[in-house]
Amino acid sequence: MRFKLTLRLQSIRENLLPLNYQYELSSWIYRVLNNGSPEFSFWLHQKGYADDHKSFKLFTFSNLRVPDRRISGDRMEIRCREISLIISMFPEEMIGHFITGIFKDQEFILGDRISRIHLQVTTIERIADPGFSDLMEFRSCSPLLVSFLYPGDRYARYLRPDHPDYQKLFFRNMIEKYITINGRDHPFKETDGILNVISPVKMKGVVIKAGTPHESKIIGYLFDFRIQGPAELIRLGYYTGFGEKNSMGFGCGEVREGKD
Repeated sequence: MRFKLTLRLQSIRENLLPLNYQYELSSWIYRVLNNGSPEFSFWLHQKGYADDHKSFKLFTFSNLRVPDRRISGDRMEIRCREISLIISMFPEEMIGHFITGIFKDQEFILGDRISRIHLQVTTIERIADPGFSDLMEFRSCSPLLVSFLYPGDRYARYLRPDHPDYQKLFFRNMIEKYITINGRDHPFKETDGILNVISPVKMKGVVIKAGTPHESKIIGYLFDFRIQGPAELIRLGYYTGFGEKNSMGFGCGEVREGKD
């Protein structure tokens, strides 16, 4: 299920935010989810989040949607009082009322040591579920990340969408999430899907834990794409995120309505 959170800035002056806010925003979302209620916290930790090899926090979120802004260097000046955010997660109906309750009226500070903003959640709207089919088009509303550690490499490579292994790894990730939720028996193959990029590709580097000894940079890409494959896998990608590191704000996609 998917929700739109409207966030109101508590100050009308000097609303500057670092462009690298995903990690801090992810930490806030997870903290709210984790502290929401004993029942929801148990579901968050126990229900289908890990198999023998991988761990998935089955939610994702979009970039902040800021109607009026100005970019200067590594900062964004927010020139409006309200911004919004999409939070999307594995669609179990039992969690819907938890989400609206635990996010209602939440206040938090977002930013770094240089600049930060004070936000309050004013409204939470559930977004209607789209119809799913075996051929759909999406627009990335946060960077999409696919990586792979090749033999002999010390670090995983962040792959561009035109890399020859990208499509295989893209669908492998979807299948791994399906296995995590539903068990190991499944009818899918990595070759069952076709991924086509249908827009210019924009690279987006995101700095994690900026200004700390644990700082690192992750490379994702923003683009529109067409997926042909099992509707059940496409549905899972829509709700939990396409690609990797979804709970850190990567891989949130929305159904592409137009061809602008």
